[in-house]
Amino acid sequence: MKNLLLVALLLAGAGAVPASAQRHVQHISSWGAHLGRSEKGDFYELSYTSMLTNRLALRASGLRESGTLNGRGEYSSYVGRVLLAPQLFRLGEIAYVHLLLGAGAGYERTGENGTAELATDAKAPQRFTYGPQAGAEVDCFLGNRLSLVATATKGYLFNNPLIDQWPGHTSAGLRYHFR
Repeated sequence: MKNLLLVALLLAGAGAVPASAQRHVQHISSWGAHLGRSEKGDFYELSYTSMLTNRLALRASGLRESGTLNGRGEYSSYVGRVLLAPQLFRLGEIAYVHLLLGAGAGYERTGENGTAELATDAKAPQRFTYGPQAGAEVDCFLGNRLSLVATATKGYLFNNPLIDQWPGHTSAGLRYHFR
């Protein structure tokens, strides 16, 4: 029994090491699903990441945020983001930390379902916004293809946003990596 356990451990280690070295190399891609909180509400996000080089990734994502604002009622926001993600550092083959730099553009709508208070000086209930985004992301690998991901971003929006001028997002999710 002791020898069988030793052989199983050696085979598991031998099978994991070569594949682990391919986690962050050029042409590896991943799909991710994230749930999170913003400073005003909750959101979910779907993302696609492609490694451009061994240390630089391109991340594209779309998110939907919703919540309730004082005086403006329920809101929803749809945002598309494109971010460059240079690798800052890694902890062995387990955790990879990336800086996120890029931009986002979105559509926001307030007063949904007749929940806004009527005011004479109210802004229009919908608006397109855009602006720069920056943040950090950590991938913690559970195996060769699956990782837990934690992300935090902060941005600035132009075009007089209705929800937040300086939106911040934090999320956790799963990511599936493939070639």
